[in-house]
Amino acid sequence: MAKILFVDDDALTLQLMERLAGFLGHQALLTSSPENGLKIAEESQPDLILVDMLMQSMSGLVFVEKLRSLPALKSIPVLVLSAGTSWQDPELANKAGANGYLSKPLSIDDLETALKKYVPGVKPQA
Repeated sequence: MAKILFVDDDALTLQLMERLAGFLGHQALLTSSPENGLKIAEESQPDLILVDMLMQSMSGLVFVEKLRSLPALKSIPVLVLSAGTSWQDPELANKAGANGYLSKPLSIDDLETALKKYVPGVKPQA
């Protein structure tokens, strides 16, 4: 079972992400605050972090940059989520230090594929 940290300032999106993770048998850690997300990441050492690109208090790109500046968190895979359609979004996510980019709304297949790619050896709970 993987621990997945979801950082998004939209409550409905967090509920959806929690359901998707649970359906796949994984633990969801949720926060609407990027600042709190950094604290949760340090405390819980999740297997994967998904962060929204556009949030009120801190962009997902700044979140990734801050996360990458913390030695204990450098190796955690981070994916940036965005409902935007800019062709530049994946490039910007990569430059910030993210491992990848996913479009919103996040589907169960997208999450499962990301887990298989970025968290090798993690199997859904039976």
